[in-house]
Amino acid sequence: MLLGNQEIYNYFKNLIKNDGLSHAYLFYGSEGVGKKPFAFGISEAMAGPARNNPDLKIIDKGDEEIYIADIRELKNFVHLTPFGRYKIVIINNAHNLGRDASNALLKILEEPPGKSIFFLISHLPKLLFATVVSRCQQIRFKPLKENEILDYLVNEKKIKKEAAGPAARLAKGSLGLALELANDFDNFQKNTDLLNKLVKADFKERFEAAKKILAGSESLKKTAENWLIYSASLPDKKLSRELLHLNNMLSRPQFNHRLALDNFLINL
Repeated sequence: MLLGNQEIYNYFKNLIKNDGLSHAYLFYGSEGVGKKPFAFGISEAMAGPARNNPDLKIIDKGDEEIYIADIRELKNFVHLTPFGRYKIVIINNAHNLGRDASNALLKILEEPPGKSIFFLISHLPKLLFATVVSRCQQIRFKPLKENEILDYLVNEKKIKKEAAGPAARLAKGSLGLALELANDFDNFQKNTDLLNKLVKADFKERFEAAKKILAGSESLKKTAENWLIYSASLPDKKLSRELLHLNNMLSRPQFNHRLALDNFLINL
């Protein structure tokens, strides 16, 4: 069952019961709010388990671009006769569709095979071609409530409240982020304690700490991500802006990461 967003669950439960699903849906909303698991849940209800399922096609390339070759392969798939009732297509991170891939997908959505259902999933729906979006029913997944996440972490995942509480609060409605924080909470706590010390330290102490961060087994990128998540709960918005800039620099391999960290420490 879907955690939170109960109205979406009820809506699709009724559609499945009455065989009323449309040919294409766009599931959008923040990362970690259950879009992808819900798409898999519908797929299982309509076409059976995902493992080795000949009626299920998944395109999930992470942050990489989805190319026209991927869509051509998809086109061949949906035009085959289903073994069961439907051919199901799940495209995760659909905002990574390239121009040619988007146009190719549009042609399929304009004249979809009668026994196919498409689920496009995105946390950046504005990057999708408007023409592709127009061919889909749009379903917005809202951020989860803090108490919903906390209950899930404690009761379902058996995580101690000492970790589950802060993780649920800092996740801002994302179950995926809450799980990530809670499962590595000791390290997250270590990184946030370090940030609090750096804010109060003088230049010499900051740059001594920088040497240890760069030499440690924990990656600088992961440490900076923890800092950014934590900073959202602090009143100092300047710190959040500086951390956002640092994370942006660290996401680009062409930039000198040591220099990016040094500039951040100078501007603290």
